[in-house]
Amino acid sequence: MNDRETKTVLVTGGNRGLGHECARQLLADGHRVIITARDRAKGRAALESLSSSSANASARLELFELDLASLASIRAFGAQWEREGRSLDAVVHNAGVMQQSPTRRVTVDGFEETLATNAIGPYLLTKELWPSLVRARAGRVVMVSSRLHLPDSRGEPVRFDFDDPQLERGYSPDRAYKNSKLACLWVTYELARRAEGTSVTANAVCPGFVPVTAAESVKGFSRFMLKYVLRFAPFATALGDAGSSLKWCAVDLSIAESRAKFFAEKREIPSSEESRDPEKARRFCELAAKLCAVDRWPA
Repeated sequence: MNDRETKTVLVTGGNRGLGHECARQLLADGHRVIITARDRAKGRAALESLSSSSANASARLELFELDLASLASIRAFGAQWEREGRSLDAVVHNAGVMQQSPTRRVTVDGFEETLATNAIGPYLLTKELWPSLVRARAGRVVMVSSRLHLPDSRGEPVRFDFDDPQLERGYSPDRAYKNSKLACLWVTYELARRAEGTSVTANAVCPGFVPVTAAESVKGFSRFMLKYVLRFAPFATALGDAGSSLKWCAVDLSIAESRAKFFAEKREIPSSEESRDPEKARRFCELAAKLCAVDRWPA
């Protein structure tokens, strides 16, 4: 094995922003990349852009249509993936939403949209991809979380209530997002625990505050500030650096044995005490399994 070994990496939401940048860098390093997009037209546009990003990129790049807010879409994707007997070295769960509407929104399955897209969808997708990850020499699951799950982060504090996990009471988009990123860590840590004894690892990463990608979720003056002003702020992360962090988590050999870690800027950082609560991690994964109507996995 060497630093240039070719890997096959699936990047969800690779049609724009951070996922697109991660995919571009993986292709530049010679890896095979599969991107997903909810909108096929936007996915095709991204495919054309990425195909021209490096030599022979088009031969190492594929697009799948996938909506992480739809259990049916995830299952259809997984069925096709396994039917074709595909190999996979890493999945980067990048696709997500940062809802701005003060009105609670639900998916086609009746789930709160942010939690469904950012945590429940990736949980089910990992299950669908599990056989191919186990077949790999060293499969990796990379969950994109955020430092915003920390209790002292700006805005409304994180507060995950297992009696009201989908915020049917007291909804706010800020809390929904933070709760979902806490849930991402619970999925990561519980999956890492259950996968002991296999070659599959699970870790999470905070890409940092990337104004140019955050701008895609807002409109008006906020969009202008994020896209043209805050990108130069000292606390902002450049898109290229954020994409590099995701790529590093997916393929870098220095962390090949790492499990249940939370990374940022290519180093391990502490996650919250609540995120490390094994009972809450277990409870959330059991909740996700119930919502997805699947059996416990791995055993």
